[in-house]
Amino acid sequence: MTGASETEASRRTDRRNGAESTRTAVVFEYSQTGQLIESVDALVAPLVAANWQVRRVRVEPASPFPFPWPVTRFFGAFPACVDEEFTVELSTPAERLRSEPGELVLFAYQVWYLAPSLPARTLLMRHREIFAERDVVTVVACRNMWYSAAGEVHRRLTAVGARTVGAVAAIDTRPQAITLVTTLRWLLLGRRDGGLFGRAGVGSDELSRLAALGEEISATKSSDDLATVLRDADAAPVVPLLAAADLLAGSVFRRWGAGIRWASEYGVAARVAALTAFVGSLGVAIAVGFPALALARLLGRARFDRVVGTRLDRVLGRSTMSVGASS
Repeated sequence: MTGASETEASRRTDRRNGAESTRTAVVFEYSQTGQLIESVDALVAPLVAANWQVRRVRVEPASPFPFPWPVTRFFGAFPACVDEEFTVELSTPAERLRSEPGELVLFAYQVWYLAPSLPARTLLMRHREIFAERDVVTVVACRNMWYSAAGEVHRRLTAVGARTVGAVAAIDTRPQAITLVTTLRWLLLGRRDGGLFGRAGVGSDELSRLAALGEEISATKSSDDLATVLRDADAAPVVPLLAAADLLAGSVFRRWGAGIRWASEYGVAARVAALTAFVGSLGVAIAVGFPALALARLLGRARFDRVVGTRLDRVLGRSTMSVGASS
C-alpha cells in the first residue's frame, strides 16, 4: 500500500510540475490571402503538440480589403500603406485584443508595399498594451521583401517597451522573376496555382522549415532559450541583394506616397496622374534598378554584404541577423 501511495503521489507531483511548466502563447494575425495563416499553422502546430496553450486571434478590418485586388484598388491603396500614421478600423472584439503576463506574443503580419499591412499597423498603433512589457516574436510571410516592414514593426514595438525576442520570416524562395509573375497573378486574378510558373507564395520547403523551427521552439523553457533557438536556426534569413533593394525602395516609396497624398489635395485627376507616374516608375525600377543593384553586388560582393548588414543592424535594431544567404 505504501508503494502504491508513493507512486500516486509521484504522479500528482509530475502533473503539477507539468502544469507549472506549461508555456502559453497568443498569436495575433491578419491574412488577406491565407498565406500567413498557413505559415503560422506550420510554426505553432509543434507547440500545440508539445502541450503549449496557444490562443489565436484573427485581426479583421471593419471594412474588408478585397481579394483578389481590383487593379485600381491595388494601386490606390499604396499611399495609405506607406503612410506610417495611417490606420483602419478593426472589427475584432476589443476583449480579444489582449495578452496576459508571461504569455509569449506572436505578432504575425503581411507586407503591403514594403510596410506592415494596414490591419497589422493598426494593431500596433491602437493596441499598444498588447505588446508592452511582453516577450514578442514577429512572424512575417511574404514574397521575399520584408526588411522595411520589419523595421517599422521593430520601431513600434521598441517604443511601447516590448521585449523583442526574435523574428521569423517565410518567403517564396524561387527566382525573383518567377515570383513577380506568380505573385501578381495571385493578387490581381486570384489564381495561386497553375500556369507555366507554378504555385505562388510560400512553398512547401518553407512550411517544412517553419515546422522544424516550431519543434525547436516547443522545447524552449525561457525567452533566452527562444532567442538562442531563433538566432541559431537563422529563423529570418537575409538575402543581401533583396535587402538592399527593399531598403532603397522603402525610402523611395515613402516619398512617392507623400507626393501622391499631396497631389490628392488638388482633386481626383491630380491623384490619378501621380499614381500613374508612380506605377511607371515602378516598372522602370524593376526593369533597370534591380539589375543595376544585382551588378553592384556582383562587383563588390563582400563589401556590398557588409554595407547591407550594417544598414540592417540599424533598421532592425540588432546585430544577430544572418547576412549572406544566397541570392
